[in-house]
Formats: sequence, structure tokens, C-alpha cells
Amino acid sequence: MRLRIRHREGIATLTTLTDQSTLLELHEAIAHSIKAPVARLELKFGYPPKLLTIDDSSAQSTLASLGVKDGEQILTSERPEGSPSTYAFGSSGGHSTPASTSTPTSGPFTATTAVAAARLPATSAFGANSNNNSSSGASSGTFGSRSVLQTTQPKQTIASSSSPFSTFQAAAAAAQPATNTFGGLSTVDTSYTPKPAAPAPAPAPAPAPKPTVAPSKDGIESVRIRDQGLLVLREVDDDNSCLFNAIAYTLDPSMKDNVQGLRQIIAKVIDSNPDAYPDVVLGRPRKEYCDWIKKENSWGGAIELAIFSDYYKIEIDSIDVSTNRVDRFGEGQYDQRALVMYSGIHYDAVALTPSLDIPAECDQTQFETSSDAILTAGVQLAAKLKQAHKFTDLATFTLRCSVCQVGLKGEKDAQQHAQSTMHTAL
Repeated sequence: MRLRIRHREGIATLTTLTDQSTLLELHEAIAHSIKAPVARLELKFGYPPKLLTIDDSSAQSTLASLGVKDGEQILTSERPEGSPSTYAFGSSGGHSTPASTSTPTSGPFTATTAVAAARLPATSAFGANSNNNSSSGASSGTFGSRSVLQTTQPKQTIASSSSPFSTFQAAAAAAQPATNTFGGLSTVDTSYTPKPAAPAPAPAPAPAPKPTVAPSKDGIESVRIRDQGLLVLREVDDDNSCLFNAIAYTLDPSMKDNVQGLRQIIAKVIDSNPDAYPDVVLGRPRKEYCDWIKKENSWGGAIELAIFSDYYKIEIDSIDVSTNRVDRFGEGQYDQRALVMYSGIHYDAVALTPSLDIPAECDQTQFETSSDAILTAGVQLAAKLKQAHKFTDLATFTLRCSVCQVGLKGEKDAQQHAQSTMHTAL
């Protein structure tokens, strides 16, 4: 059984548990792998993420009975220190130490990756590609478990990986002299009677890592975020369903081959909420809009992003390449966010990867809203794309209606033609 563990420092891959391993074993194995206090560890899995609560009645439940499957992604977080635990893990309260050993992960943050990342300059970096067709589509890329949330797994060998710079930091720490001081002097000086040292001033909070521009590779523009990796654009097909495909990539990989299912979600929400989505908001009768959005050649936009934000309980930030404007759907309502890039007539997914050499299936696409480092990097990525002219100027681009072959110029002409003729194949 293979499980991917998302934690605040990176990704760990748990490989030796089975579906008959217990929830307790999962907690202990994950805590040991990511060096987290097991009593404060919280685990989530699924879409939307569901909390795996551990208590006396569930500790011995098998992963199979809890719905945790092979290939599942587990999202981890820590409760505040001193908060009550729902289960008595033991008197130590420290990191769990299961009998099994940890081995290097085959996931994105392997030891090799960490060493390679350590060679990168310790600076911050910033850095969407646009296609010239639809606003939603099925991705041609590989989909995987990409949520930043986490799922629980039983105690077994976990392939652990921390941030890309963990190996570098560990080596630096090992180079420091291992002296033990008290009162400002080494305790090995027996001729000195130590005196209490004055309390050290509290260290100033470290600034949030800032992104820095990273070189492009194989046409992939990226922005480096110190200690986290590279923020990259993941292009999706321009087949009139790009928005839906970008949503599947970032929020729900299980829907990657079911774009129509995502369209059905939109239609169902609009149909059942007439007060929230009246005709005046939709720009046409509600029933007509529901029928229209279910067609495979209909583009999605702001209405759909707002609905998906509420449906998946996550903030969705849409970054406009041409203007660098950020439209934040669900702002201030959720503790996770996802990013999409809008080039004028096309949406693409945005993801975080440890390296451009790592498979896309290891991407992270959901991030904590408590930090704006990812959003800041996304804005700079949009600026980098604009500089490379990877966007469409809506005021000057030309289209042709596939139904009546009329030539159209700009977004305004296209909208007026669609409203007057109901022709949407442009």
C-alpha cells in the first residue's frame, strides 16, 4: 500500500502499510516519518478533505474500514501545543518511533533532490502560459494526489522527505561545535562556578520566504520559492473545457476523466439556488444557463470558479496574465487555497514542484492561506508570462463563429454575437 503524506516541510511516501493496518499505526508511522508530536497530529484525506479522528473507539480500526485506499494522499497538521488530545498515545508525548525504519522516498523530495536543491542560490524567486482557445478542458498531463491536505496511514516503513533544503540544513547544523554552555561558559570548565545567565532576547520573526525568478526549462516558466520548490504552470488542453480541467488538476484528480461531471455540479448548484443565481447574474434564464453549461463546448468563468470554491471548501485565486489582477473566490473563508492562471481566453493550473525533473503527479496544488508566499509567486509568474507574450489581448484578438462564419474582433464583439445569436462555438 502506497500513501503520500503532505506536511509543512514537504512530502513523505509511506510504502509498507497495508489496508489492514490500524489508524493508530498510521498516526505513529506518520509522526515518526515527519518528526511531529503524535499527540498533536491531525490527519485528513479525500475530497473535500475529511478528518481522521483517532480515539479509543477508532484507534484499532483498519485503514480499509476507514476508506483509506492505496495511492491515497494524507494531509497533516498540528494542533496547538497544550491542546487536548482525543487519544492517549503514551506518556512521552514526543515523536512516535515505530519498529519499522524510514527509507528515502521515491517521491519529489528524495535525498538526491535535497542535495540538488541545496546547490541552488538561497534567494527568493518569482515567476502562465496561455493557449488560444477555450476556457476549460481535459488535461493531457498526469494527474495525481496533489492536495496539501493529508490522509492518515498505519505504522510501517515511511519514505520520508522534508523540504528541498533539509539535507543542506542538516549538514550545516552538523558542522556546528557540539558544546554545552551554561551562564555563557562551557560546562566542562570545572574551575568556574556558573551564574544564571540573563534571558536571551526573543528572536525576531523570520520573514516569509520570497519568490525569485527561476530559469525556464523545456518551455516551462517557473518561480522559485525558497525552501519550498518551484511554482510552475501546468498547461491543460484548449478544448473548450480548460477551466474544468484546471479544477480537476488542482482540486479533484478523480474527475480528470469526467469533465462532464464537473459541469453537472455547476448546473445542479445553479438550479437549486435561484436566489443566489438569478437570471440577471447569469445573463440569461437560469434553466437555459444550466442547459448551456452542460454542453462540452461551453466555457466556464467567474460564476463557475465561485461555485467550485464553495463546493470544495477552498479559496480559488484566478490570476490574470495581462493585468496581474487576482480574483479571489472564497477569500477569507477557508484555510486552503488553489491557483489557476487566466491568459485571456484560457485557464491553466498552477502547481508547486520540488524540481522541473520531478513527474507532474507529485505536484502540490493546494496551499495554506495563512501564508501569501505562494500567491505572491503566482503574481510574479503571471508577470513573467506576460513578458513572454503568453496571453491574449481581449480588446484586439480575432475570432470566427463556427456556426455562421462571421468574423469577430475582441471580447465585446464575441459576447454580443453570442447573446444575440446563441452561437457559442467561436
